Amino acid sequence: MAGSTLLRTLYGKLLDGARKGWAPVAETSVGRFATDIFLGARAVARDFQGENISLRAAALTYISVFSLVPLLTVGLALLQALHQEGFQRRMRSAIHLALAPGIREESSEFLNRFLNPAHSIAIGSVGFVALLFSAGSLLRHIDGAVNEVWGIRRQRPLLTRVCIYLGLLLLGPILLAVSFSGTGAVRALIVNAGFSIAPQIALATTALLLVSSLTLLYYGTPYAKVAVRSALAGGLMAGLGWVLAKQLYEEFAEQTFRYDALYGSLSALPLFFAWIYVSWLIILCGARLSYAVEHAAFRDSLWAFGTHPRALELVAARAAIDATRAWMDGLPPPLPRQLAAQLRVPESFVHDAIERMEKAQLLAFTRKGGICPARDPSELTLADVAFAIHGVSIAGGLETWNGPRAPGFEQVEPLFQAADCATAEVLRQTRWIDLAIASRPSLAAPVADEPQAAAS
Repeated sequence: MAGSTLLRTLYGKLLDGARKGWAPVAETSVGRFATDIFLGARAVARDFQGENISLRAAALTYISVFSLVPLLTVGLALLQALHQEGFQRRMRSAIHLALAPGIREESSEFLNRFLNPAHSIAIGSVGFVALLFSAGSLLRHIDGAVNEVWGIRRQRPLLTRVCIYLGLLLLGPILLAVSFSGTGAVRALIVNAGFSIAPQIALATTALLLVSSLTLLYYGTPYAKVAVRSALAGGLMAGLGWVLAKQLYEEFAEQTFRYDALYGSLSALPLFFAWIYVSWLIILCGARLSYAVEHAAFRDSLWAFGTHPRALELVAARAAIDATRAWMDGLPPPLPRQLAAQLRVPESFVHDAIERMEKAQLLAFTRKGGICPARDPSELTLADVAFAIHGVSIAGGLETWNGPRAPGFEQVEPLFQAADCATAEVLRQTRWIDLAIASRPSLAAPVADEPQAAAS
C-alpha cells in the first residue's frame, strides 16, 4: 500500500514538473503543433477499435495481393519501354526493400517472377490495359479508405478520378524513379565522403523521402480542404513509424531465416503478407492522425457529436436555419465550410447532412457553392429534415401506420409508435421560417415569394 502511494505521488510530481516545463513552449506554434499531434495520437489509440482501422488494413492487404504487383509491374514496364534500365534497377531494389525487408534473396524469388514485365501474364492479366485496370483498382481503394477514415462519403467526379488515377499510373513511376535515383546519388556521395555516421544519414534520407510522400498522400487524397500542418503531422508519425517497424521487421525476418533454415524459406510468403498488413495499418493510422490534428480545435464538439443520437439532424437543421436566414435577409448563401467552422464540426459532416437534404429537394447549391432553400421555407418543416436524414416518416397516427408489425412486441410497440407520432407532429408544426425568425427576431418578411434559384 505504501509503495503504491509513493509511486502515485512520484508520478504526480513528475507530471506537474512536465506541465510546468512545457507551459512556455505550449504557447508557440511548434508547441501547439506538438500538442495537437500528442492529443491526436492519443485519440487514435483510444478509438483504434471503434474506427475499424485494422479491418480496413486487412481489406487493403487482400486487395494488394491482386493489385499491388500489377501496379508495380506497370511502372517497371513503362521504365523498360522508355529504356531507363538504370532507373528500373533502382526502383526494383527499392520495391524489394519496401515489400520484403529482411527476406533473403533466394526466398524472394516469388516476387521477382511477378515483377518481371516480360512475364506479366503470370499475374493473370491479358495485356497492359488489364494490368492498368487492376493497378487502378488499388488506387481507387486507397482513395476510398483514406476518405472513409476522414469520414468523407462523397466522391470526386468520375472523370476527375479517372484523370488522377491515369496520371499517377503513367507519371508516378517516372517520378519515383527520379526520386530513387536522387536518393541513391545522395547515399553514394555520403558513403564516398567517408562519414562515420553514413548509415544513419542514409536512413534519415529514406525517412525524409517517406515522410514527404505520405504528407502528399494525406494532403491530396481526402476530398476536403486539408491544412499542410495536419498532413505533415500524419506524414511524420506514419513515416517514422514505418521506418521503425521496418527495422524491427528486418530483425525478425533475419532471425526466422537464421534459426529455421528448413521452414524459413517457406515463411517468405506469410512474412510478405504480414508486412503488407503492417504497412497499411501504419498508413491508415497516419491518415486518422491527420484528421484528428485537422479538427483539433473541434475536439470538444467532436466528442459530443460522436455520442449524440441526433447529431446529423442537428447539423441539417442548423443548415436549414442559416440558409433560410440568408434568404430572408437577401445575403449571400452560406458555404458549407463557413457552417462547419461556425458549428465547430468537420466539413465532411456538414456536407453529408446537406447532400441528403439536396437529394430530398430541400436545399440547393448555388453556382458559388452556397446553400439556399430549394422551395419556399414557409412550406418546409423540421419533419422534412428528419425524413431527409433518416428516410423514415410517420404520416399520421397509429391508425395510419403501414409499417411491418413485430410479433411478440405488441405490448411495447404501440408506445414507441405513439412517441414517434408525437415527435413527428411537433416537427411538422415547426417551419424553417419560424426558426429563422426566432433565431433573429429582427428579421423582416421574406424579400421574395420564391427562394433563390439553385443556379443563381
